[in-house]
Amino acid sequence: MAVRKVISLWSDKPAVGRKTLARSLAQYWREQGQEILLVQAGQSPYHQDPAGWVPRFRSLSPVLLRNFLAGPQGSYGCLNLAAFPDAVLMKELMTLIVQAYAWTIVLGPDELSREALPLLGVSDLLLWVSNMSQETEFRFQTYLDQLTRYHYPHAYIHPVINRYIHTGSPIPEIIAGKRVLAVIAENQGTGFRFQESLEQLAKKLNSDPNLGKPTRTENESNEDSSDKVIEQIRRQVQPELLKALAEKPQLEAAKTQETVEACLAKDATLPASLEVRGEILARVLNDVMGLGPLEPLVKDPSISEIMVNGPDCIYVEKKGKLSPVENKFSSETQLRTVIDRIVAPIGRRVDESSPLCDARLAGGSRVNIVLPPLALNGATITIRKFSARALSFDDLVRFGSLSPAMADYLRKAVQSHMNIVVSGGTGSGKTTLLNALSSAIPDDERIVTIEDAAELRLQKPHVVRLESRPPNAEGQGAIPIRRLVINALRMRPDRIVVGECRGGEALDMLQAMNTGHDGSMTTVHANSPRDALGRLETLVLMAGMDLPMRVVREQIRSAVHLIVQQARLADGSRKVTSITEVTGMEGDVLTVQELFRLRAGEFESTGIVSKGVRR
Repeated sequence: MAVRKVISLWSDKPAVGRKTLARSLAQYWREQGQEILLVQAGQSPYHQDPAGWVPRFRSLSPVLLRNFLAGPQGSYGCLNLAAFPDAVLMKELMTLIVQAYAWTIVLGPDELSREALPLLGVSDLLLWVSNMSQETEFRFQTYLDQLTRYHYPHAYIHPVINRYIHTGSPIPEIIAGKRVLAVIAENQGTGFRFQESLEQLAKKLNSDPNLGKPTRTENESNEDSSDKVIEQIRRQVQPELLKALAEKPQLEAAKTQETVEACLAKDATLPASLEVRGEILARVLNDVMGLGPLEPLVKDPSISEIMVNGPDCIYVEKKGKLSPVENKFSSETQLRTVIDRIVAPIGRRVDESSPLCDARLAGGSRVNIVLPPLALNGATITIRKFSARALSFDDLVRFGSLSPAMADYLRKAVQSHMNIVVSGGTGSGKTTLLNALSSAIPDDERIVTIEDAAELRLQKPHVVRLESRPPNAEGQGAIPIRRLVINALRMRPDRIVVGECRGGEALDMLQAMNTGHDGSMTTVHANSPRDALGRLETLVLMAGMDLPMRVVREQIRSAVHLIVQQARLADGSRKVTSITEVTGMEGDVLTVQELFRLRAGEFESTGIVSKGVRR
């Protein structure tokens, strides 16, 4: 184990002898034959800009670097900076320095500020210099609390009392005992001199090179992706959280973070780097409070879909393209814990007896869960994310999803109370388009939305949101979408919006459209407008009514005015490929006319005038 390289001296206020102690300690070690460098920052015009020094140091060998920074004959080296650099530059600067010097002593600023935090990340030991007074204990506790919030380990912090000590002067309890590294003092009555106490401090640092030193290097922690570190911290945090939960069952996020930070501050085996410790804190909080390795993926706005294929295989979709990510669960148990955390807030359940579940996250993202034995590779989670805000027609035009003429027509169609069916494949953008269509609904109309898992975000003042309910553990209490559609007719809606028709609710939806609820909307899975009509026929028959096909088609003819076809293309883009109007029936066949279409990558109008839009 190599000896300690970097020591920084801080104080809670000026004029406590911090600079004198640093220079005396440097001179003492230099007289012992060790190579020492003293680094300090100030406002002197002779101090140099660190951004200019680092490039110069890169080309120097350790010997040339010591010669470049050498002080007077027999003295230690000095590096005077105009200001401490940022974290990246500070790390490179100290990396170059420690190759040339056995000990580097850095004079930290008088106050602990975020700008000075990079210095903490490169310090192997932090000496807190103070003179004993009535406020010493309070100031030191405040100092520890600040460093705890910055994820700095308390084991790296050692107070040094620097003042004249008279007989009977007590050392404050909080910094007494093993925590006080040394007392730099002079007592004329006992002959205890400054030089003697300085030697004692230097011997302590020399004889105990592991003082405050992590037992695990930062590189080792990175090699195992901090998984072992995370698991260790989780074991330490668990009893603390259970204790806090016993006092207050509903533990706030701030209190949970405070508990985790306190555990981090007690652990001297973690890397000193603030970036690494901050990453560890975030991962522990994600495991304790969030969705574990999925949390950063859920927060990433560039990711539109997350697919978990077992604990060690996660894919994401970015700009329509799938790619694997390094995030993974430590075990199937952790994956099941995250699943329980997803379904519990919305009253859903998922287990071996009921291994399928549709759910949603707090932000509105749609979640589908499949458990073994149905999922052979382990529990499977599919998260469909949505934009932080509902996209408007202007946004869709800007993204190239449809043309300005198509957007203008769809606005007028909504305002003209045309019943609209949005069709398309999985992930083609049907829900996004449905949200955009709803933005054209007048604010004075009452809207009732019905979904399996609530994901629509209608930006309107008068919206009633209904969500279906699966059966409970006894197989009772299920409320399907069809029952909600029937109930919605008694709620005095101006418009009914069904998130997706998958079964017999299609018949009730068509009847609602035919009985005074013009302007209603829904989505279906289909590959073309003509397929969408055939799909609706099939769904109506699933209602269990023995209706003649002609009657079914008559219902569709009078109920559906417009079919908007959405598709996801090979390049990952989502576009409206067709806007088709249902015009009537010829014999037993529904007739349609295409108003807009996507051909050869370009949007075009067919020139046919719509019958349903009021101009």
